[in-house]
Amino acid sequence: MSPHKNDRALRKVLEDYLYLDQRAIERDVAGRPVLDSAGSGQQVFQAMLATCLMSNSRARHPFDSLPGVCLSGVCSYANAIVSRPDQLDVHTNTACRIASKLMPLLHGEGQVSGIPGLRLEDLNKRRLRFVHLPTGGRLDLIDSHASNGRTRRDFRQRFRGETRWHTDPEVKEILWTRTEISCEEAAFAAHWAARRCAPLRSALMTRAMVLWYKLGIRPAWNEPVPGRKWPQLTWQAKRDQTDASDLASILTRSPVRIPGADYEPHGASAGLLVLNDAAVLLKSSPFS
Repeated sequence: MSPHKNDRALRKVLEDYLYLDQRAIERDVAGRPVLDSAGSGQQVFQAMLATCLMSNSRARHPFDSLPGVCLSGVCSYANAIVSRPDQLDVHTNTACRIASKLMPLLHGEGQVSGIPGLRLEDLNKRRLRFVHLPTGGRLDLIDSHASNGRTRRDFRQRFRGETRWHTDPEVKEILWTRTEISCEEAAFAAHWAARRCAPLRSALMTRAMVLWYKLGIRPAWNEPVPGRKWPQLTWQAKRDQTDASDLASILTRSPVRIPGADYEPHGASAGLLVLNDAAVLLKSSPFS
């Protein structure tokens, strides 16, 4: 097959796995697609996002401890995810709704909802731009359905509508307007600490659409507990649905594989996904 046909076939496969217009995919100097181009600080931010967005009602993340603020629901609104050297682009039909869930609030009991340290920098007629103060990581929420006829004023009005609940009486302070990180947010610093597993977690965030949509699984991240060395990414699978070996095959052998990643199976339903000196245990269990 000619290089041109090979490239066209690869673009088609990437679109199929990632639900992404091939023109949005980052490329190296030779023109080859690159899925993992984030710098070190951006990787740490994306690693943190992976752990809090890959959660569910059975395994809620500490950022997701209050009723009505469900970070795991973000996956239902995402259309595509693109990792760039200095930002993560999330394409969605409801950018303002996702933003309302991610932006941090301080509640009456001193609890923080949303992502601690996340701040809104700017918005235009279809894009919300965020920075995460502790890591310097950046996130853009891009509204896929915003037409050329809509104005910044229209988008701002929609944003105000989706964040109206941020002024409810039980909200003590809107943290996402602060120029510095609050002491309540700083208490979560362990969640964005630089770790050797950041590149692996960041790569999983880049490929979240593969898990959520291509495979139709809703995994949950579980940090190591005493007696367990590795974090776990777990999910429930119905009969004939994705088990750990299926996901591992995509992550290590398909066109959207994580470069350098390997897999050590522990049966069909569990195994270690390894990248350099970091690993995560993939584990599927029967649906109950």
